[in-house]
Amino acid sequence: MILHHIFDPLCGWCYAVTPLVQAAHRTRGVHIVLHAGGMLSGPLRRRINADWRAHVMGHDRRIAALSGQPFGDAYFNGLLRDETAWMDSMPPTAAILAAEETAGQGVNMLARIQRGHYLEGQHVADPDVLGRFARDLELADDAFATSFES
Repeated sequence: MILHHIFDPLCGWCYAVTPLVQAAHRTRGVHIVLHAGGMLSGPLRRRINADWRAHVMGHDRRIAALSGQPFGDAYFNGLLRDETAWMDSMPPTAAILAAEETAGQGVNMLARIQRGHYLEGQHVADPDVLGRFARDLELADDAFATSFES
């Protein structure tokens, strides 16, 4: 059985379904094919500012209420107040593709990026942060880095 998961790593509603994706990932006979969007890529990437913070916080509170997915203080009161942070879907998407290509761990990288973003308030568009996440998943540094760059 194939489950096609269409997502963006910076989409709160995609984060809402993470427990379902993880359950499917643990289910024998289910293969998950990831299809990343580019919600905040190219000309749509942006820095966090007060307007963006107000926009996403309303959605995130609704997502938490409907799904039970937690949002951390480091996200709400750290990352969403850091006006130097870029919201750019492309680097985390490249990390997910690299994790899948090198070790079949795209689903795990997506979950790690979402946890890093929504709970830990990490800058998930930063290649150094993504490299740390790859090491968290015990991905081979050289193979991951080569795939990520390509």
